Amino acid sequence: MPVMRNGSFTSIVLCLGLLAPLSGCDKNKPDGAAQPPGGDGAVAATTDGASDGSGDDSGGASDGGDDGGDTGTAPAAKACDAKVADTPTALFGDKVLIRPPMNVELVEENPTMAQTYASGGFVSACDATVDKMYLLVFPNDKKKDAGVYMTETIDGALVAAGYANGTRGKNFVETATQVDTAVEYPAGEGAPPAKLYVSVKKLYDNTLVTVFVTRPAEFEALAPTFQESAASLIVLPPDA
Repeated sequence: MPVMRNGSFTSIVLCLGLLAPLSGCDKNKPDGAAQPPGGDGAVAATTDGASDGSGDDSGGASDGGDDGGDTGTAPAAKACDAKVADTPTALFGDKVLIRPPMNVELVEENPTMAQTYASGGFVSACDATVDKMYLLVFPNDKKKDAGVYMTETIDGALVAAGYANGTRGKNFVETATQVDTAVEYPAGEGAPPAKLYVSVKKLYDNTLVTVFVTRPAEFEALAPTFQESAASLIVLPPDA
């Protein structure tokens, strides 16, 4: 199977059995949109949460990235202060709010997925580059905690999208309703090495998966920004 890390993560993920409850696999992305590996968007303010788990914004891990962030080609950047957008991005009928990392532009592609499209990524906190960002939303299975969804995302959706043979790092957040973790992927089949910050959050009747992609040597610098962005993700109450 060809590596899809430079292709459409969303179209693949949305058509997987893993995310079958999501509606539609048709895309409505901007003309000529390139899709390099990397991360987009982020989140909004924290919430009291939902009946089945507000992804609480707890768990700010003290250290910004997990071990092994350096690829050997460049020194690992030091962590810096989190820098997210001043104004949240409203998505999916203005029901989902998120503050992306500074300078990152998240675009809604269909009713279940948003992503970035800048071919060269976005220069963000500490002049580090957010290559790509994805935000997926689908119905919440209350029998599954966030950890189960995280395993399914890493072992299913990300593998199908071409992110294979990754090494999982520490969890930055770990509760029944939210898990944030890091996964580093080696170069392979023309794709450069990448390090992902993956956040799974259960809010009301929804499960949301946010993926930020950067280069291994720049992950530590961006980890606080990714964590703050994921913490800001909220869903308005169903009757709002």
